[in-house]
Amino acid sequence: MQKNDVFEGKVIDYTHDGLGVVKIDNFPIFIEDVIEGEVIEFKIIKLKKNLGYGKVLNIIESSKNRVDGIPKTSGANLVHMNYEEQLKFKKKKVQNVMDKALGKDYIEVLDTLGMEDGYHYRNKSVIPVQKVNGEVKMGYYKPRSHDVVNIEKCFIQYDEHNVLMNKLRSLISELNLSVYDENSHSGAIRHIMFRTNTLKSEIMVGIVAKEKFNKLDEFVEKISKLDDRIVSIMLNINDKKTNVIFGDKTENLFGKDYITDTLDGIDFKISLRSFYQVNPVQTEVLYSKALELAELKETDTIIDAYCGIGTISLFAAKKVKKVYGIEIVEAAVLDACENAKNNNITNVEFLLGKSEDVIKKLISQDVKLDAVIVDPPRKGCEESFLRDLAAMDIEKIVYVSCNPATLARDMEIMRGLGYKLGSVQPVDMFPGTYHVETVVLLSKLD
Repeated sequence: MQKNDVFEGKVIDYTHDGLGVVKIDNFPIFIEDVIEGEVIEFKIIKLKKNLGYGKVLNIIESSKNRVDGIPKTSGANLVHMNYEEQLKFKKKKVQNVMDKALGKDYIEVLDTLGMEDGYHYRNKSVIPVQKVNGEVKMGYYKPRSHDVVNIEKCFIQYDEHNVLMNKLRSLISELNLSVYDENSHSGAIRHIMFRTNTLKSEIMVGIVAKEKFNKLDEFVEKISKLDDRIVSIMLNINDKKTNVIFGDKTENLFGKDYITDTLDGIDFKISLRSFYQVNPVQTEVLYSKALELAELKETDTIIDAYCGIGTISLFAAKKVKKVYGIEIVEAAVLDACENAKNNNITNVEFLLGKSEDVIKKLISQDVKLDAVIVDPPRKGCEESFLRDLAAMDIEKIVYVSCNPATLARDMEIMRGLGYKLGSVQPVDMFPGTYHVETVVLLSKLD
């Protein structure tokens, strides 16, 4: 087998990131844009010691689960699958991770909770800007490169963002505005960001630039007239040579410095850099499932660790006596406090610090905790934090995770510390992509 060799084969499985698996003499080849069960003709494009990569040339037997005509943009690498196949893939992905980490069939993985419509759900879009041979490009980065692919329409972001993206591309070109060049670290505009609330009544436009640039005022004035729903235009200065999107300085150029979204009857102020789930419909599904698993009572006192701007905390406050939200980022704690105040929710308290330190302090003050909800970043929880929870005899831990691999690792730790592991519930927060959120209840054994 050599590079550029052509073979026929049947797709028998998927990788964790949705590539199809074909085996030639038991040697696995990973191929984009194919569906389990399809018979395909493909070319070898790369070979490693234990696996290879191929490119599909022809689909000989097509799957009934194939969807044609939707371009892959912004990480939407599963849009060639119909939604039923995407949900099935995500359940199997989580099950494979659990089987590998905890033992085959030890953990039940439930059917993935999906949406009615898996298109145009993203309320936030961050779009890179490049100028190549005088042409302004806005879209997404070509895989494994920093070259921007120009797009007219992304099928996973709000359609309002598609319309504005195309209009701003034209404006940047028309005004001949300075665009950042990462090779020379010169120029200005690096990214354009859009945030829109669930009702689609308020839109924020963010301009991320290396520096202020000529005709900025004219650019802002023209943006403000593109849509009556634009209530905020913000400028973020990132003057570092880095792949990180945002810099430290943010300035309000037009209107308010936030938009307001409502989830489950609770209003949230969202600024340019606030962490806020990108799929509001599925956010309610995910958080409702987390609270359901916790089996909360009106007399309960609970912890929301890694609370961010307080989304889960404020959801939970409707159901319990007291919520303590803990967050290590000061700006997020300030936002959370303001969100609680604006909603007249008085039975929640937000505390700044590391979760394990704050929980120890609360217990030393004789605060009885009935449950802890954790929603950590992709790297999962620190093992020391999990050991502290077990040592403090926390009876119920509801673990919300955006990374099945670190969830499985942490579940293995908790099993060793005397916790019963419940069924894992996948929730599809990101249709069209291979990412999946999960939630599980960990209960202290007697």
